[in-house]
Amino acid sequence: MPGKYEIHYVRNGHKEVAVVQRDAMDSLTAWKEAMLLTGGCAGAVLGLQCLSQVIASADARGLSKVRWNKATHTMAWCERSWEQRARLKVRFVE
Repeated sequence: MPGKYEIHYVRNGHKEVAVVQRDAMDSLTAWKEAMLLTGGCAGAVLGLQCLSQVIASADARGLSKVRWNKATHTMAWCERSWEQRARLKVRFVE
């Protein structure tokens, strides 16, 4: 079952965060996702198999400090709405 993951990265000196949905996540996948999110060519990025190659390619694009974590605290709008509706106390007034 796919899970939600946050990918944190620095692009040209600015911190950015993206939430992606994947079956699994590791450092290599996080770096590749960050490159794709910043406009990297899918053919070139997905063909890289070694983390050091990906980091070197990312550095040339101004991308650094990529990390990831499980996004347990993020919810989609519909999930929040459903959760709030479940907590809402409805009282009928006659």
